[in-house]
Amino acid sequence: MVQLVCGHSGTGKTTRMIDMANSRLDSVQGKVVFLEANNRHIFDLDYKIRYINTKEYGLMNDEQFQGFVCGLIATDYDVEVVYIDGLYKIAQTGKDKLQLVIDRLEYLSDKFNVDFIMSINYDFEDLPESLRDRIVSDELLRV
Repeated sequence: MVQLVCGHSGTGKTTRMIDMANSRLDSVQGKVVFLEANNRHIFDLDYKIRYINTKEYGLMNDEQFQGFVCGLIATDYDVEVVYIDGLYKIAQTGKDKLQLVIDRLEYLSDKFNVDFIMSINYDFEDLPESLRDRIVSDELLRV
């Protein structure tokens, strides 16, 4: 499954994702991974969550991002959920390639049984109709 946390910059998406990741530890048997384009929130996450600063790997586009995610899953069969905070900053891609990135992640999710939750800097109204059912509701954020 691929889910989206939406909102403009400064609306609390990262905080919500951190809370989701920390609370998800209780319900997973595998590993939780958190991808971000800096080290800003490394100490906000539980130490059991694998934190990766993607900036260190020099990702420049959506294809490199997909390769990075494939490598992450290939080297650790135990990955159960991946949080991607700030797709645009990580993959250097915008709304024009969002559907393509989601389709690729959905393929990986189905094939390797990994959930992906990612934040994007768009409001509900700004997303294509086809992606709106992927938005994480506030009720799910409290789980």
